[in-house]
Amino acid sequence: MIFLYGAIYLGTIQQFYSSVPHWDKILHIFSGAMLGAIGFSFISILNANGKVVKEMKPGFLAVFAFCFAVTLGAFWEVYEYTFDGLLGLNMQRFETSGGTPLVGRAVLQDTMGDIIVDILGALVLSIIGYLALKKGKPWMKQFEFHRKEWKKK
Repeated sequence: MIFLYGAIYLGTIQQFYSSVPHWDKILHIFSGAMLGAIGFSFISILNANGKVVKEMKPGFLAVFAFCFAVTLGAFWEVYEYTFDGLLGLNMQRFETSGGTPLVGRAVLQDTMGDIIVDILGALVLSIIGYLALKKGKPWMKQFEFHRKEWKKK
């Protein structure tokens, strides 16, 4: 929710993308780490399930969290591309603020930069998460989702 607020409301509506230096990259590195934490949390739900025969190893959890975060970061870039075309926006920075279209590598610079910082955020969080799980550090538990048991009436 924080990322969506920062990207859509602050970034687009309040024009932080053009007025705050590196706003886009700050959001993407945050989202890569945040999505990695969500990936860890999804797997923790499976690990807590009594029907899962074997608990998954920290290495698998880290790889899953990394891939989960990077995949959703790529989906975000597809979202930007789609709505740039549908609504005439410039989320992927394919033109300057003055409306001049960019060409060549300059067109790709924003999208590739976003994907790179998504990867960096996911990688850092995945390494930290792996080390925390390997050493049995309980601080990771505060970021986990928990399956709520429903009582039958």
